[in-house]
Amino acid sequence: MRKKQSTTTIGGPTARRAVGVALAAGFLTLAVAAPQPALALTAAPTATTAKSVTATTPGTATTATPAATATTVPSPVGTWSVTTQESDHPASTGTLFFYADHTLRLEAHPGPDGKPVFIGTGEWHSGYGGTLHYEFTHPLPGTRTGTAYVELDGVLTSSTGFSACGLTKRVYDDGGTETVTIVMTGTKTA
Repeated sequence: MRKKQSTTTIGGPTARRAVGVALAAGFLTLAVAAPQPALALTAAPTATTAKSVTATTPGTATTATPAATATTVPSPVGTWSVTTQESDHPASTGTLFFYADHTLRLEAHPGPDGKPVFIGTGEWHSGYGGTLHYEFTHPLPGTRTGTAYVELDGVLTSSTGFSACGLTKRVYDDGGTETVTIVMTGTKTA
């Protein structure tokens, strides 16, 4: 015996389709007009708001939802003017370069000739929501020489600003060590 079919419209004006609805054994069977394959829903019919139905594979159906708005996550890649404050030193300025290959270069403490007193090198990684982790080493200038190992965690506050804090471990050539806190803020210049 042939089942009676009715034509129903599902979705808004741009997503309306004629479908055949047949009830069989308490289940709703949904057949989309050719050339799409038949779809089967195995749920009891309930009142719902209008949605468009999209065929994915035979025997399944998905409900279309509005596309998510893509957001652009700021990148640290570029040249930054930075101010650094270590807990036991006055604030200093420098230039920090974040490169696309996840390496970085810090030129800091401009001397009387305008050239940096030291150059540091390291690497950086960005994370979810504009978070930023970077670490670098640089020589310790002055009368007590050695190497500074710096590790900072921060956040890009905008596409042209960041703030970070962390620790600097100083390892001196005479065998001494010390660890101090460090805060760095930056403004993108290029």
